[in-house]
Amino acid sequence: MKILKQIYRIISPESDFTKNFFILFRGTLIAQIIPVLLMPVLTRIYGPEDFGVFELFLSITVIFGSIANARYELSVVLPDRKADAWNIMGLGVILSFFFSLLLLLVVSFFADGIARLLNNSEIKFWLIFVPAAVFVEGVFNMLSYYHTRERHFKRIAGASISRAGGRTGLQILIGILHASAAGLIIGQIFGFIAAILSLIRKMKIGIMLKKINWIDMKRVAVKYKDFPKFTLPATLANSLAVNLTSIMISTMYNIASVGFYSLANRILALPGSLIGKSMSNVYFKEAIDQRKQYGHAKNVFFSTIKKLVLLSFPIFLIVFLFAESLFTFVFGEEWSVSGEYARIIIPLLFVRFVFAPISVSVSVFERQKVSLFLQLGLLFLSLFVFGLSWFLSWDIQQFLTTMVAILSVYYLFFIFILYRIVSGK
Repeated sequence: MKILKQIYRIISPESDFTKNFFILFRGTLIAQIIPVLLMPVLTRIYGPEDFGVFELFLSITVIFGSIANARYELSVVLPDRKADAWNIMGLGVILSFFFSLLLLLVVSFFADGIARLLNNSEIKFWLIFVPAAVFVEGVFNMLSYYHTRERHFKRIAGASISRAGGRTGLQILIGILHASAAGLIIGQIFGFIAAILSLIRKMKIGIMLKKINWIDMKRVAVKYKDFPKFTLPATLANSLAVNLTSIMISTMYNIASVGFYSLANRILALPGSLIGKSMSNVYFKEAIDQRKQYGHAKNVFFSTIKKLVLLSFPIFLIVFLFAESLFTFVFGEEWSVSGEYARIIIPLLFVRFVFAPISVSVSVFERQKVSLFLQLGLLFLSLFVFGLSWFLSWDIQQFLTTMVAILSVYYLFFIFILYRIVSGK
């Protein structure tokens, strides 16, 4: 009872932080319940190879989608004037559009070589859809941070539900008609479009467009230039480190292994999707407010870590103890291998779950240089593990175990650095 009371006291204080968190959490919960409840249907419609191709497509789009706006979306929360935030949004959408055009040129000329590098011929056709997926993800990210700035947390929650429902519903519908990676990929793109339409529904687009002009966009671009200068390469390094795993598994092993890994990673990432994103949005705003008031954000930093650990640890522990049985029972006998992979990667995903929401501290305190060096270190360690596995001809279990051990320790070191930053040191 004492433990339960302590948990209740930590996660249920009467504060704007917790109220806003639970607004987002409820929406995210519904948004995650939809694909979770329907995932056993998807795994019985689509095979490991289909999920493998989809995971390759997703990894590529996430890597580029994370930098489509040159990370200017993070600066939307900072200006005091709403007109400045609107001009940042205009700048971000334009950058995302031209970045997507550049990607279209690249895949048009090099699709064959990329497919050979990925050791999968089927991905060649779907590479042409990468630019569209990157663009809609960039627009969604910009809109999401704008609504965070305006504290429209209910709208963000509604967009999450629209995205999940539209994505999963279309994936099942297309899969019933013709089961292939096509259904998974088309559903993914449609989900982002549904979320964007939900976010812009109540926005005063006409007023916003009148306030957006080239002079102001140039001014805010220069004012917040540290985001593309330092945060962009740091984000790219982190995104590569996280998403290269699926790409390297395809290159070193086979597409079915990518499918098994993707399901394990997707299910274990649910606490992060369910809790982490909502916590990150609220933490970002609260940390900015505390920095302005006190010059540091230690209070909300430690409070957020406590919430993350207490909310997620029981979930990760249960999955660790019963991973193989759970995956076989829920997703089918064919997916028992995913349970084996899940048990190996749980420690890394737990540490990453705690780290992800508070990682925006570097943006709050404008310490993008620190983030860049730490993210480059993460990428270097990931590439080191990949190279070592290839050189020693390790099997996939050895590769995953080594990766988890090294990166988990590094993330813990990263959390310590974030503490130094929020302390104003």
